Amino acid sequence: VHLQNCDVHDFGQQWSYDRVTGLVKNWRGVCLDGAERLIDGGAVYMRLCDAGSRNQQWQLADRAAIAPELNRQPPMAPFAGSLYCFALMIPRSYEQALLTMQAESKLSVFACDAYDVVSNESVAIAGVPALGIASDLHCDKGGEFGTALNLDIFLLVWQKVIAVGRYKAHDWTVKADPDSVFIVDRLRDYLRMHRDEASEPMYLNNCKYGLHGPIEVMSKSAVDAWGSGWESCRAFFRTQCDGHCWWGEDMFVDQCFQKVLKVRRDNDFRLLVEDHCEPPTGWQACSSSTYVVFHPFKTAES
Repeated sequence: VHLQNCDVHDFGQQWSYDRVTGLVKNWRGVCLDGAERLIDGGAVYMRLCDAGSRNQQWQLADRAAIAPELNRQPPMAPFAGSLYCFALMIPRSYEQALLTMQAESKLSVFACDAYDVVSNESVAIAGVPALGIASDLHCDKGGEFGTALNLDIFLLVWQKVIAVGRYKAHDWTVKADPDSVFIVDRLRDYLRMHRDEASEPMYLNNCKYGLHGPIEVMSKSAVDAWGSGWESCRAFFRTQCDGHCWWGEDMFVDQCFQKVLKVRRDNDFRLLVEDHCEPPTGWQACSSSTYVVFHPFKTAES
């Protein structure tokens, strides 16, 4: 949403207001959404109209009538909720070096309220033993987009994370790649706008092309739904694809949540910037104050 000089001929400035529902709708049929309504200066978006969403219930009134409201101090920003984060690591690789550096500096997943590293060997990162899975961590590339076909590996990872159960003590679960520059405090800021939905199954989509794996953010109940429902998703898609769909874990999760488990999906494209999602020019400098994750950077120096 942008403020511009008024132009009665600009369709982008033509709005309708429904006094019953409080919806403010533009000529394309999407509505004004105060997604960060509890944050002073919070962001406003255009989203599909939802009369049940408090973020879309607006009141138009004479300025004099609402003067007391305008003079009130804004409410304190809500608590974003606690974070449980984890990363999968290939031992004796650049990933181990990156995670060691991150742990020593308390960056990335190690800046979350609780965290784990998952691997296929008994290794420790900064003295913390990794959760072990039985896999050689090898996968081929293929499918429509030539991406890593890592679904089977990550199903083992998710099963281990869910079995250990540390995520249950936290509002949000975050999977991050070791080569992601992951700014945790920025994610906490953005999760405030989703705080009301944290108690229901929901996840954040990070790219206009669909969920990408460098960072995946889910509510606790979405992880519960995923843990109990992924097998039904696999059976469903094997029927739909007449066998293997040749998807990576991120696309499988996205499709599973949308088409089978019916988990709420909120778009927040501030979560990720990378080559595979039409990044802005110069994004590799990591100078933007917008994005939560910059991906990929495979050395500590970079």
